[in-house]
Amino acid sequence: MNAALQGTMALDLSGHVAGPFCGSLLGDLGCDVIKVELPDGGDTHRGRNPLYEGYGPSFRALNRNKRSLTLDLRKPQGKEILLKLLEKADILLENFRPETRAKLGLDYERLSELNPRLIHCSITGYGQEGPYRDKPGFDTIGQALSGMLSLMTDFDKPKVVGVSVTDHSTGVFAAYGILGALLARHHTGRGQFVDASLLRISLAFIESHMADYLNGGEAITRENFPRGRIYCFVPSDKKALVIHLSGHQKAWEGLVSAVGRRDLLDDPRFATRNDRWQHHYDIVPILQTEFEKKPRDHWLDALDAVSVPNAPIYKIEEVLDDPQVRELGLPQEIRHPKMGSSNLIGNAIQLSDTPMQFHRAAPLLGENTEEILRGLGYDEEALAELRESGVTS
Repeated sequence: MNAALQGTMALDLSGHVAGPFCGSLLGDLGCDVIKVELPDGGDTHRGRNPLYEGYGPSFRALNRNKRSLTLDLRKPQGKEILLKLLEKADILLENFRPETRAKLGLDYERLSELNPRLIHCSITGYGQEGPYRDKPGFDTIGQALSGMLSLMTDFDKPKVVGVSVTDHSTGVFAAYGILGALLARHHTGRGQFVDASLLRISLAFIESHMADYLNGGEAITRENFPRGRIYCFVPSDKKALVIHLSGHQKAWEGLVSAVGRRDLLDDPRFATRNDRWQHHYDIVPILQTEFEKKPRDHWLDALDAVSVPNAPIYKIEEVLDDPQVRELGLPQEIRHPKMGSSNLIGNAIQLSDTPMQFHRAAPLLGENTEEILRGLGYDEEALAELRESGVTS
């Protein structure tokens, strides 16, 4: 066994980001992930960047280690093929709204009769019940409704952030639920339904902040979250950095020593951590004046010398030049026989005995349709009929 999920099969009916990301994580672990797409265009995320004609870098990252099967589930023959695959599958992953899933006849109760060992993971915007259950849901909607976006935007000039936090965290949580269900099946012999919603996972992602509020504390905001602990400064070369102080006094002493302002140790406004919390916005302009005197590299070295946690705030184009990032072996290359090489970051976790691997580049639309259908017993004549009727492409 050279992969943790070797011998398992997942049908990935999801599109866009959260579901496909979950599927890619399963594929990294060795699961045979079959991506089921509509014959006409496939996953809408294929068209996110028109410059790449359905094979953009984002799609490649989210759909590595998968095979592509085109199938129109609205046609009886398409549904028939899917059910044949589900009889053998270990995992079904989809992101239909509950009403859409019901129309397609893909409710868990029905599918579990077909295959009692099936693990059915449904990713929705809001969950399986409630007044919003059939509304469309997206990453930014989950961020906004959960309160997460309030921690990252200015209410005077609100903007979305440049990363799909909710989509990607939902992908991770969904994979976590699937792996838990697989382990449970090992003991019970039965599959189960895994419910993952963008809203609930957004709330879980900021649980520590919610816990403060729910248990009598002050509601966390962009303004009070960093107080007394986290500082961002812009040195003379305009290259920003961040400092994160630990709870003990030594970190504060190291910071003021690094910038040559040990006199601040005698200022009663900053004597204790609680004092610095109260007077956070008095500290910032004082230290910013000092940081403006020299470039970022000087300050990174000075802070390292006194063991104050710090990091440069890199732009995307700077990250891969960092020696620690290079030490991680990033980026990684994966090659497609027709589309050539892609450079990706890949999975964040490494297993010593069953490592995550790039064993298959993201597929072209329908690239593996004939291969998969032949495995179900369809001959050339049947394949041609399916193509002509628009069930496959």
